[in-house]
Amino acid sequence: MSYRVLIVDDDHLISRSICRHLESEGLYCHPVYSGEDALQVLKNEEFDLVLLDLSLPGIDGFQTMKSVKADYPDIQIIILTASQNIHDAIKAIKFGADDYLIKSTDIEELKITIKKAIKTYNLVTENILLKKQLEQRFDQDHVTIIESTKMKQVYQLVEKIARLENSTVLIMGESGTGKELVARTIHHLSPRADKPFIDISCSALPSSLMESELFGYERGAFTDAKSSKKGLLELTDCGTLFLDEISTLDLSIQAKLLRFLEQRTFRRVGGTVDHRVDLRVIAATNRDLRKKIVSNEFREDLFYRLNVFPITIPPLRERKEDIIPLANCFIKRFKREFHKNIKSLHPKSIPLLLQYIYPGNVRELKNIIERAMIMEENDTLTPSSLHFPREDAFFAEPITTEIPYCIEKSNKENDFVTLAEMEKNYIREALSKAGGNKTLAAKLLGIGRSTLFRKLEYLDKT
Repeated sequence: MSYRVLIVDDDHLISRSICRHLESEGLYCHPVYSGEDALQVLKNEEFDLVLLDLSLPGIDGFQTMKSVKADYPDIQIIILTASQNIHDAIKAIKFGADDYLIKSTDIEELKITIKKAIKTYNLVTENILLKKQLEQRFDQDHVTIIESTKMKQVYQLVEKIARLENSTVLIMGESGTGKELVARTIHHLSPRADKPFIDISCSALPSSLMESELFGYERGAFTDAKSSKKGLLELTDCGTLFLDEISTLDLSIQAKLLRFLEQRTFRRVGGTVDHRVDLRVIAATNRDLRKKIVSNEFREDLFYRLNVFPITIPPLRERKEDIIPLANCFIKRFKREFHKNIKSLHPKSIPLLLQYIYPGNVRELKNIIERAMIMEENDTLTPSSLHFPREDAFFAEPITTEIPYCIEKSNKENDFVTLAEMEKNYIREALSKAGGNKTLAAKLLGIGRSTLFRKLEYLDKT
């Protein structure tokens, strides 16, 4: 990997000399001659290190450094200046400089300082990557707690396809069902596990940017292409590329993706040379691609090329056995994150969670538990802390298969209860089962919420 150094110095002779020496060490150098130019270049190109003079025309080195550190905190900054004022050195370090050198410094000392800065940069980026990997591993807890037969069948397929490191996979399912998690699991269980897993949402970028993002571009390919850039295909080499929301890809890019899947080669934007990479492609969609084919929004040949090994993830409402285990998993996660002493679900919260339909699937369940964990002050997650975004999205199921206590014999002389008493007790039973949630209680009773309110008002008077 060639490290990229931005040299900011209004002395053209010094800049060119430093560039020549650093490029002989295999570094990529880009000289600019003002702070304004440096900030503009950083908007369009990525750099690992900035070599910065303090005395610049326009905004000075201190202002430039402050802006760079604010917008690009991971970039290493080395001050190289003619000033020998100790106060300038102290001020530069306070502003975030990683080192401070005088221009009379020997070029070999400068090289050593830059190598040290690059080593520090590597440690920072490795720590960030490690943190992300740990977060991903924690998310894999979802896989180990599945209870439903449908999801067990899904993960049996996942284990089979993971062993085959080259087969293309198409994951289908509603938004929030966990398509990315399944893709990551395939990667982590595969021989490519120690290689990159790179994901991109195909709907996140316009087609003009998506093409260069996927395939990269050559210098001069368009106005701002001042240097060549690798695309995601090259960066994923030997690993797994996850294309989420594949149905939104522009038809022209679909054609180029099809060519890559067939030949395993591609060309950068503006390039004439074919590049070959070895990677697995996993695509995902929450749309019916066959309908997209009929409406000429998706290529049929690309569909068949992607649909080598299809996996369909059922919505959460069709695998209710997973709801409570998933909720407990999220409680465990947020308990640690929020430093709370919440141990489990309150018994009255369980029927509420089971009755909700979850239009947003696992993602919505996670959000419900996260909010509840923030609001809850007890050591269990009570019904009062649960907020369901759609109050109309509940199953209308029987309260219980047992004979409710409300029709048991009373202490009256005829050993029977009146119809009004039975209705009152039955409504009370429903409210108890629903944890006090009148919307859910109405669903359990098979009546509208306004009807329930009228009955409660009438029964309170009797």
